[in-house]
Amino acid sequence: MGNDQHIDLIRQVRSNSFQFFKYCKEITRFISNKASHMELSKYIKSTSVELQRSQIHFASYNPRRISDESKKTLKKGIKKFGLAGGIIVNKRTNYTIVSGHQRISVLDDLQKYDEDTKENDYKIRVDLVDIDEKSEKELNILTNNPNAMGEWDLESLAALIPDIDYKDAGLTEADLSMIGCDYLFKTEEETDLNNALDDLMQDSLELHDKEVQARKEERQSQQREQIQKAQEIAKSEQADYDARVQHMKDVKAQVREKASEKAADMDAYVMLSFDTFKAKAAFMQRFGYNEYDKFIKGETFSDQVERID
Repeated sequence: MGNDQHIDLIRQVRSNSFQFFKYCKEITRFISNKASHMELSKYIKSTSVELQRSQIHFASYNPRRISDESKKTLKKGIKKFGLAGGIIVNKRTNYTIVSGHQRISVLDDLQKYDEDTKENDYKIRVDLVDIDEKSEKELNILTNNPNAMGEWDLESLAALIPDIDYKDAGLTEADLSMIGCDYLFKTEEETDLNNALDDLMQDSLELHDKEVQARKEERQSQQREQIQKAQEIAKSEQADYDARVQHMKDVKAQVREKASEKAADMDAYVMLSFDTFKAKAAFMQRFGYNEYDKFIKGETFSDQVERID
């Protein structure tokens, strides 16, 4: 029946309530039949069934272990929220538990079930699969493998913490500390202690900064003293250098002066020239010198002649 036919039928039976209610039943039956014929996803390969606890058994090879503290946390969660699915059992290996060992163990404690005597047996809903032993072991590892799981978005997780009881969610104070929400479980005394430690740390940092600054100023002062001493030494060495330079200049001046005097002494002579040797001989004899002498001491000759001004 198409939609147009439904509309026409509604118009026809509106005046007759009996027929209208009959049509409503027909519509309900149509929708129900359509839903029941919808195909289940091909990836759903388990069947939800109810079994007696005594029908299923733990896998002897199960590599997962749980600490007493973690088991307490799990038990608290199951007592509050109940067991919300996730128990996988393999029919082919005589109803071996593939996934959910720890949850079944907690249920046994809560139900006071004795696995040996089967006392206090109870009914449980499981996801039943039918696979070989190799696939069973692979599925056991896969359902517990961190490599096949997601990881926490710590920022999003931290945003949820104020709205929940973190202990009921299975989180610990260490978890809260890791995600930056440890302030939620600090007592007033702990907060005061943390504040006091922060103040002490701040004082220590300030003292450290002062000590660093003092050492820095001391190094700068030492550097200034070293620079001043170096400058004084440089000035002294410069003065010595200038004195040595001046001494060299004085020595050079004296040398030049003596050289000049010596050069002048080299010009301390006069040459007399005669036309003939006879004239020279007469001159030499007149003043008592040997006519063959070539040099006459000027100072001696000066005493022998009359000075004419």
